[in-house]
Amino acid sequence: MKTLMYTLSLALLIVSCRSVNKMVEKGEYDKAFDYSVSKLSGAKNKKTEYVKALEKAYDRLTKSSLREINRLSDPSKPQNYPKIHDLYKGIMDRQDRIDPLLPLVSEDGYTASFDMKDYSKEMSDAEENMCAYLYNHALNLMAKTDKTGDRLHAREAYGDLTKILSYRSSYKDADRQVEKALQMGTTRVDIRIFNDLRDFMSYNIERSISELPVSRLDNRWTDYRIAVKGNDKSDYTVWLDLEHISFSPERERSNTYSETKEVLLKKEKVKERRDSVDVWVEKEVFEKVRADITEVFREKQSELHGRMRVTDNRNGEVIRTVPINVLHDFKGYGCRYTGDERALTQGTKNKLDNNLEYFPADGQMADNLANAFKDAVMGEIRKLRL
Repeated sequence: MKTLMYTLSLALLIVSCRSVNKMVEKGEYDKAFDYSVSKLSGAKNKKTEYVKALEKAYDRLTKSSLREINRLSDPSKPQNYPKIHDLYKGIMDRQDRIDPLLPLVSEDGYTASFDMKDYSKEMSDAEENMCAYLYNHALNLMAKTDKTGDRLHAREAYGDLTKILSYRSSYKDADRQVEKALQMGTTRVDIRIFNDLRDFMSYNIERSISELPVSRLDNRWTDYRIAVKGNDKSDYTVWLDLEHISFSPERERSNTYSETKEVLLKKEKVKERRDSVDVWVEKEVFEKVRADITEVFREKQSELHGRMRVTDNRNGEVIRTVPINVLHDFKGYGCRYTGDERALTQGTKNKLDNNLEYFPADGQMADNLANAFKDAVMGEIRKLRL
């Protein structure tokens, strides 16, 4: 068993070494670097194959990064500074991962050599150049938003400014500019109600709908709000048109029926003459019982009809219209009986209900309609892509 385990371990080691060598041969230096570091970290006996693979991968990656930095280092192309910064950061990150392994000597006595340099000044210069570029680029983008009204420029500027702040929390006035970019990049949507209901409940319904929980719809770049008088700076308006409401008459009908059953009343012994002989026999005495059942059905319906219109305030165009129709259907039921309960079938027993609901008032039904209307509106607004 021990021989088998040793053989399997040796086979896995050979396959593993071949795989890292294959990565190096194929030029997959990032993979070879990561794999070698994972195998060498904490290993008591460091395999020569991993040590050499790490040495070669680090050398090739560093030289490649420095060549790319040299190519990008053109003062006339400040847009390259973020990339230069990332390349220096990559070099330093790799050095930080190798440092705990040094000095790196394999189990066969091979000592790896790494060209480790301090790039902190270059990193600092690259960070300064990157921040300066991103800051100026963000200001230019916000100026484009001012000129064209295209909020996408401001949103890109927000990304630039937040990247600056992730490195330098007090760079110039970047914190103030990021708030400005957020404001400029936000699409504002007003929700307004047009109440054309001809009913005494119309005010209550409008007031209920005006309490839409629109803050739940907000995200980073979209701000919904119930419009207030004098507010005319929105990008879009969601109009909620209340067009028609109706309440049906209260309708009640009843259904009465009877059920009967013969039930055993008692058993008694009686004398009978059979073949000139008196004998005592047991007889069952049945009684017919009856129950009268009354079912009461109550119904009342209410409906609220309207629509949602979305207008682009930049050109006044209606970009979406959706009908919104909600129904509240009240159904009350009661079932009682008089007479003998023993006459009831199981089906009737299951229907018995002494709690016959009262008809809801129009005001209560109007509240239910308003809540259903709000739920439908919230669902439709979530579908918008503004």
